[in-house]
Amino acid sequence: MDPELDEWLQHESDLRGMSKSALIRWCVREAWEEEPYENGLEKLLGMFPDAEPVEDIDSELYGPLETGE
Repeated sequence: MDPELDEWLQHESDLRGMSKSALIRWCVREAWEEEPYENGLEKLLGMFPDAEPVEDIDSELYGPLETGE
């Protein structure tokens, strides 16, 4: 943890009369009450129900590796 954040946590926890650990837990709980982070990848789940897993995704996407020989 960087020193500035640690100092802020110590100062804020002193003001609130709680430990730094309790303050961190409270901050995390507050953040979880917001909307979940959406990166768009979940929209892909189930989009291709017939898709099979592949052994080597790089070969599937880019073709066989060229060795330069």
